[in-house]
This record gives sequence, C-alpha cells and structure tokens, in this order.
Amino acid sequence: MVKKIILSLLLILSSHLSIYSQMLFSENLTMDIDSTKTIQGSLLPVLDFKTEKEDILTFKNTANLNILIKRQRVINLINKLEISTYGKKVMVSGGYVHTEYRYLVNRAFEIYPYAESQWADSRGMKFKVSVGLQSRHRLVNKEKFLMFATAGLFYEFEKWEDPTPNASPLYAYSRSIKTHLSISFKHHLDDHWNLTTTAIHQAKPDKNFNKPRIGGAVDLKYNITPKVGVNVAYRFIYDTAPIVPVRKMYTTVEAGLSLSF
Repeated sequence: MVKKIILSLLLILSSHLSIYSQMLFSENLTMDIDSTKTIQGSLLPVLDFKTEKEDILTFKNTANLNILIKRQRVINLINKLEISTYGKKVMVSGGYVHTEYRYLVNRAFEIYPYAESQWADSRGMKFKVSVGLQSRHRLVNKEKFLMFATAGLFYEFEKWEDPTPNASPLYAYSRSIKTHLSISFKHHLDDHWNLTTTAIHQAKPDKNFNKPRIGGAVDLKYNITPKVGVNVAYRFIYDTAPIVPVRKMYTTVEAGLSLSF
C-alpha cells in the first residue's frame, strides 16, 4: 500500500514539458495487444505549480485505453487534457482526443479508421479535426525487434489565430485531404529497457506534395516492474507551409512515470 502511494506521488510530481503539435504520433502510443486481456491501458497524470505574476497550477493527464473484441478487433482511445489556473481564472489550455478501430486482418497486417480532435490555445491553434483510414503492416517481427510501416489517407480541418498584430481576418482556416506515411521501430533492448522510434511524412497528394509536414518521435522507457515504468519522450514536427506566420519547427520533451493495467 505504501509503495503504491509513493509511486502515485512520484507520478504526479514527475517533470513534463510539452508543446502541442499537429501530429499525435499515435504509433508510439499504440500498445502491444495482449490477447488474454479484454481491457488494457495506461495513465500519466502530472501536476505542475509555478509562482509568477499569479499562481499558476496546471494539471495534465494522458490516458490510453485498448478494448479487445473477439481477438480480431481493437478500439483504441487516447486522450490528453491540460487544465490551468491563472490566479482565479481556469482555462483548458490544450489537449486532444484520438480514437481508432483496429481490424486485425492477420498477425502482421491491420487496417483502421480513426478520428481525432486537437486544441492548443498557447500556440494559436484553436482546434483541429481529422478523420481517415490507415493500414499498418509489420515488416519485421523478431523477439526483440519490430518494424512497422503505415500508409493512409485523411481529411483535416484546422482553425488558427493569426499572431500578426491587428491581423485581418483574425483567423485562418485550412481544409485538405492528405496522405500519411510512417515507419516505426520497437527495440526491446533488455528486460528493462524499450526504445520506440517513428518517422512521419504527411502531404497533400497534389502539386504541394513537395511541401510536407514531417515529424519524428523517440520514446525510451525503463520498466521498473511490468506495470510501472519511467518514460522519456522526444517529439519534433516541421511544417514547411504553415497557414499563419508561426514557427515551422516545434519540439516536445516529456519525462515521467507511466502506469499500465
């Protein structure tokens, strides 16, 4: 009991630095399916307190849930929510919701429709909605090394606030159909260390194909027990043609404990 309380406190106090991007890197968040479990999941709550002009209290939580249906279908739900208090003001400053329906054609191939929504006021992205269909193929399946390739097509709608002073109009909108190509590697380095990497290419399948949005992700996890681990994650995204004048390059660094069930 004492150990569980200590682990919970460490989880809440673990460091977490994040900048939201237009990519969720769901490949790095996809869990290995355990056919003996109907429900699998993980949680990462974080509490952050700062004293600036006003007291700033931020609560962030990432939840990942897999529901296995008849050993051939999986409903995957991923959610992240960030709530901040600035003095007496309460703000929902960012987050996302992602859901996908994975149909396991065989042990090496699956297809899945998905839908997701994101918001990041701190960056100026008021919201983003996308829906699509993707396929994932396991190219290499060894005991300690897995390699996946993913291809798909999706529709994306974005609303951004223009940071230019006295901008008119204030908001910019983007509606487009894009391709998604990615490759992922999972290394089980030993009994405790796991390394997951992903590279993503997204672009409009027309003359703008040479103006892509690219991204990369690296997750290094140390498993303290089968249920508790320490995870360090790095993300980057480079948008070659943003619809408003914002930085093209964004990065994310996260570190904390993860709990799985």
